[in-house]
Amino acid sequence: MRYKTEHMGKAHAEILGAVGRGFRRRGYGGIGVDGLAKEAGVTSGAFYGHFPSKAEAFTAAAVAGLEELREAVEHLRETSGDTWLETFVDFYLSIRRTCEMGESCALQSLTLDVTRADMATKAAYEAELLKVIEAVAAGLSNGTLARRRKSAWAILALLSGGVTLARASNDKTVGEDIAGSIRLALFALVKNIAE
Repeated sequence: MRYKTEHMGKAHAEILGAVGRGFRRRGYGGIGVDGLAKEAGVTSGAFYGHFPSKAEAFTAAAVAGLEELREAVEHLRETSGDTWLETFVDFYLSIRRTCEMGESCALQSLTLDVTRADMATKAAYEAELLKVIEAVAAGLSNGTLARRRKSAWAILALLSGGVTLARASNDKTVGEDIAGSIRLALFALVKNIAE
């Protein structure tokens, strides 16, 4: 029986989502093809029907994670207007800091594995990361485009680094202190870069 293209596209998206959760939860080195297939609820053979290798599945998952981040930024800009950045920062420093690792943001959970990946993965990740930067910069109102891009880099670096540090803390209070400090520093830095 042949599947329709629409069904195959939906199945691929579902498998990609599950693969992304597996990599976020366990890291590239912590999960193999069998584990990724199990995460997706498919056989290893079905996994290979969608991805030629674990490395290519990782690249696709990392890029898809950044696409999700960019789409979230664009959605917040459209729906929250001038308060989008505050809403985004508060969400990232709360929900994205405390959610289960499989649901975490690819920016903070997959970037370290990207640094160990091949050049093709790094290039694909960088291309999508630049789109995220443009989406954030487009939502900032002060300064030239170059200054807004600098602010966007600072925002993403502080958020992803801060969430990573907070997740690594054993004490909930320490994690909350890190998140609060990152929030204050982020808005002070954005203000200074814009001036």
